Amino acid sequence: MVPADYHSHHHRCGHAVGEMRDYALAAAAAGMTRFGVSDHGPAWWFDEDHAQPATQMAVSEFPRYLADARELADRLSDTIAVSVGVEADWIPGRADVLAAWLDRPEIDHVLGSVHYSLGASIFKRDRWQGIDPEPVFRDYYGQVADAARSGLFDILSHLTAVEAYAPIPPEALANALYTPVADAIAASECAVEINTSGLRKRPDRDEPFPNRRMLRLLVERDVPLVFGADSHRPSEVGFGAAAVVDILRELGIHPENDLVEIRVRRGPLLAWRRNRPAGNQS
Repeated sequence: MVPADYHSHHHRCGHAVGEMRDYALAAAAAGMTRFGVSDHGPAWWFDEDHAQPATQMAVSEFPRYLADARELADRLSDTIAVSVGVEADWIPGRADVLAAWLDRPEIDHVLGSVHYSLGASIFKRDRWQGIDPEPVFRDYYGQVADAARSGLFDILSHLTAVEAYAPIPPEALANALYTPVADAIAASECAVEINTSGLRKRPDRDEPFPNRRMLRLLVERDVPLVFGADSHRPSEVGFGAAAVVDILRELGIHPENDLVEIRVRRGPLLAWRRNRPAGNQS
């Protein structure tokens, strides 16, 4: 019922372990038919070759990464279909630079992520101490909407991740922030991943990224949903699959019947869409 995992990392990013092959074979062993290689792309907005070695590969390493991923896809073609992807950072005001950087025929899918808001990582745990989180939330969700409208991405990654270590926004604020984002995504023709790293980072909250509230808005707008474990070690491939199946059912999606192949900007993806007969393409 979770036949594809489109979000994975490996040793190149500096904070994951193992080779791409290890992750792809773990997906095949779990019964998946498709797998996405999608390590963190370089910090392309800096002048240095390797500005953030603990989180992202060097700029000079990117061509070799794509070549190795394409070679892996060819080598494992009889075992599992490997989609060559990259997780790319959205940086406000730099869309033209990113567009040129992503213009590579080797890439099958691009995950668009917002990792920074108002000068700091959204995952910096101590940034929330003694501050009003609302300006950060507004900046982050504004960036997500802009990323969707940019036309650069095939899948939008870990929406609502800004809330991982932050106070939960009040319902009125969440509604005000989420609705424009859902509208922008619905108009963009991007898919959205259900990223289970949320279940790892905050098991006490029992929410993936995006959370159930945002997912309901996306489902209402017929946004296609894909699975992404955001694995940083091979054992995490497919993490939280059973929980995602349960969440889909809560949202009125039948994982067995509402799985379709969609076509995004760069190629096909397996996605869930409510009330879409199996086998239909968008």
